[in-house]
Amino acid sequence: CMAKMRILLVFAACLSSGKGLGLRTHLNRQRTVLVSPRFAPQQPSSLSTSSSTSTSAGSQLLTKEQGKDALKYCENLVRRHENEQFLCAMLAPEGTYAVLITLRAFNIETASVRESTTNQTTGQIRLQWWRDALDRLYAGDETQDLLKQPVVAMLHILLRRYRLPKELFLDVISARERDLETTEAPQSITQLIDYSEKTQGSLLDLALHTLIVHDHDYTAAFEAARHCGRCIGLSTLLRATPFVAYRGLTYLPNDLLMDVGENVGTLLQALQDKKLTPPLKAVIHEVAKTALNELESASSLLKKCPRDVNKIMLPVLPHKHYLQTLNEYDYEICHPKVIEPSGFAPLSLRLHLRWAAWRGL
Repeated sequence: CMAKMRILLVFAACLSSGKGLGLRTHLNRQRTVLVSPRFAPQQPSSLSTSSSTSTSAGSQLLTKEQGKDALKYCENLVRRHENEQFLCAMLAPEGTYAVLITLRAFNIETASVRESTTNQTTGQIRLQWWRDALDRLYAGDETQDLLKQPVVAMLHILLRRYRLPKELFLDVISARERDLETTEAPQSITQLIDYSEKTQGSLLDLALHTLIVHDHDYTAAFEAARHCGRCIGLSTLLRATPFVAYRGLTYLPNDLLMDVGENVGTLLQALQDKKLTPPLKAVIHEVAKTALNELESASSLLKKCPRDVNKIMLPVLPHKHYLQTLNEYDYEICHPKVIEPSGFAPLSLRLHLRWAAWRGL
């Protein structure tokens, strides 16, 4: 009853705001922030001053239409592969929609390397291409052969406005490279946490850098981003577990499996048969509990942060619901209700996200 009342209140708030549930007006306004014609704000100090040289060598800044096309590509990519993230970006703080969409598109491009390549060498070449692209962007390279890749074009636009630490992008790529180099299960849950922080945590950290205002203390916000990133990463790996099992892979750590007297072989067979034993459920429970502990730590920190910071952290909400659903179904990770994309119907997810954006996580 209380849940229904909460949804009705959010629905009323949506209507009273004049925006309705489609968010179309808000979204169209957000889309135009970074893609104005020949956008050239003051260049961050993290970029090389050699950009004027590359421009004079025959390159030009992106036109308005090129910027729109690049953003549209990123939108379609995120909507197709991470629709929950797309819905979260629609409720982002004013001016950050394109930032979040671009960061998620970068994540998809690098995360998909392992699944879309047939051998490790090809995957390493593709990830090295992204390293080289970032090096060129941070060096001020604006040549058309680089910017014809839509995600790179959007990163180029972001880097001309925001001071985004290069090492955070490189952390994501390094984590993907380590993931590419092995088909074995992680050795420990600590390894899983580190991977989650280097990928999802780094992306949230980058998003937060677009909110930084001089003389404001964002210590709690960045700490919350690390905790949210760990939660999202661990939850994502759990959600992927039933699917990667058919390729002979698992993300459940070896140390937890050995603690309950199981091994990777029995785990993979149980996942393929969709018959988990109590010891295997205990392993899943331990990973889920760790993720929820990270979320709890983040929530306490976010209470000290401005509302815009909470909006940046909205992507953790569907993962919170997934972990709660997993608990509700006794850690049956292959249960149809558990492996649904988010456990939310599209309208329900939008309402929950709007409620969290207004009330906080």
